[in-house]
Amino acid sequence: MLKLSSLISIGCLMGVVLLAGGTPALAQPCMVDCGSGQIQFTPGDAVTVQVVNRSTVQVAVEQPPMIGPRTLRPGDTTELGFGWGTTPNISMFLWALRDQPVRVRLGRPVETTLTVEIYNAPSEPSDRSVYIENDGRVSIK
Repeated sequence: MLKLSSLISIGCLMGVVLLAGGTPALAQPCMVDCGSGQIQFTPGDAVTVQVVNRSTVQVAVEQPPMIGPRTLRPGDTTELGFGWGTTPNISMFLWALRDQPVRVRLGRPVETTLTVEIYNAPSEPSDRSVYIENDGRVSIK
């Protein structure tokens, strides 16, 4: 627990930095190993989604109604192009073909590309879907 004198010192130090012309650091856009809500695309931009199976089991990926289930073996990669952009929402579902929980890590190697890497998970709950919302935010559910 911080003492009151420590909190006052921290506050004064922050004030000195701002008065001296320092600016607070801004968060940089997440590019690799991103979680839910850390990536946002410009609404309406065409987006390419690259899915990489880094797990040890076969997984299926689907984007209904446009793209039916695709099976990815361990190490396989597939690319899903969404030329119509992020309007309406893009939803992509994924699941392991064996009873194995999986987790998703997101990346954004270039401006209009989303990478979805699928990994083994030690326990449930499993990640089941990735959404690109109308406002461009990417979330894992």
